Amino acid sequence: MYLRSSKCLNTSAHFLVMLWLGAISLFCVPAAAQNRAPAAKPGRVVTSEELQKAYLDLPAAKLPTPRASDGHPELSGFYFNPLDITVTRSADGNIYYGFGETRAATKGPVPQYPEPSEPSYKPEYFAKVKAIVDNQYGPTTPDDPNFDCKPSGVPRASTGPLQIVQTPKLIVILYESNFISQNFRLIYTDGRPHPKDIETTYMGDSVGHWEGDTLVVDVAGLNDETWLGGAQGHTEPAAFAEPFNHQITERFALIHSEQEHVIERYTRHGNMLVYEATVDDPVMFTKPWVLTPRHLLIRNERFLETFCTPSSTDKIHIQRPTESDRPHLGDEIFHPPADAAK
Repeated sequence: MYLRSSKCLNTSAHFLVMLWLGAISLFCVPAAAQNRAPAAKPGRVVTSEELQKAYLDLPAAKLPTPRASDGHPELSGFYFNPLDITVTRSADGNIYYGFGETRAATKGPVPQYPEPSEPSYKPEYFAKVKAIVDNQYGPTTPDDPNFDCKPSGVPRASTGPLQIVQTPKLIVILYESNFISQNFRLIYTDGRPHPKDIETTYMGDSVGHWEGDTLVVDVAGLNDETWLGGAQGHTEPAAFAEPFNHQITERFALIHSEQEHVIERYTRHGNMLVYEATVDDPVMFTKPWVLTPRHLLIRNERFLETFCTPSSTDKIHIQRPTESDRPHLGDEIFHPPADAAK
């Protein structure tokens, strides 16, 4: 269980883990109005292209983009979007986390976001993916490698929270998650190629170059012990002034082989970082998978120390909730605001 702030709830209480997977973070701070776009019309179903334009029209993306001393956009900073959850604490101290329930409880027209793209698996591998999905409850399954404290891999790790440190010849990305402990990547931008005798690792080997204002990163040497996505997915900012952030989850973006190869693109627009990735796996895929773009907002927050042990992930206690586990009248409820930022 991962809370970015200990002020939200008494962390000495007993936690019942039921519906989540991934690095969960809460903020007990006001909503940031500058990150809102005009509300969508009732019943409006947006296309992927319209949604990407809506994000770039947010005031946060219209701010001036800072530049590094070498003239490239300054990517350094802490990026994170708070998860849309409802937290309920009962009289006996148990805490219930309901993911996506803020959306479900909101009255009135809710913008209909497009479904994210999914990998195109070969039949024999799609059968394995479907078996994993069919065995999970909601978005949760102990089959996820994160529950064994394994790093998230690429592109899954790159959807925040993360800290970027940029220098002219090297860019460092630090990942904040007590699922995987603190992990990092080194992206070499000094022109070197991948090693000829590259060894596979969880986060692979990364070399990058600039194409205009976009950092393009080639990632190779990834082992097959991570997932591409799945679980709780990634939280996107509210694009249409709704009171909750948007959760995006590729349910079937799971297993991959050691032949996985990723091309990433990082582009900063004002206080927004746009992350794009194309994933190829000639062993398992029928064609390269183009990830639905992600949008991370920069935050005036400190990078927190995190750690992971098998007991901290509480893997054995993931369970289907009973009716008695759900919130009841009189329980204390906390709704984190959309785009919470200091």
